[in-house]
Amino acid sequence: MMKRINNRSNAFTMVELLVVLGMLSVLMGVTFTGVGKARTQARVVKANAELRELMNAWLAYEAAYDDWPAAIQGDELDATEGNLAELIGENDTETVFLDAQIVNGAYRDPWGTPYRFRIMRETTANAANDGFGAAISFPNRNRPRISN
Repeated sequence: MMKRINNRSNAFTMVELLVVLGMLSVLMGVTFTGVGKARTQARVVKANAELRELMNAWLAYEAAYDDWPAAIQGDELDATEGNLAELIGENDTETVFLDAQIVNGAYRDPWGTPYRFRIMRETTANAANDGFGAAISFPNRNRPRISN
């Protein structure tokens, strides 16, 4: 009896390996797209939380002193260290209204751009009903509006 020689080994063929690699690349592409969207959404959530914190600091300052810091009398300003000095406290004896990390002289959004803000006092005939309007934004993204 003659033994039959089997030329075919038990390894994967080149076509099978290419199909598996193609499937893996499609799955990785879908996964990385989802991860990118999740990171962007996380940055937006972080920025909104920082904006809320900044607004709460303005409100606390306004409640404590019944006035706005001298830096913000109706102009749109960047959230720089100088403009936020009264909120972050310039020395140990002052109240800290905003516990902000100042990076390169500014309070920056998750994309590295300084926040811009505009706070306007809305006066009425009855001083007891005076209020304020505020808008804080991070450029090139959604422009959240927080107002009371």
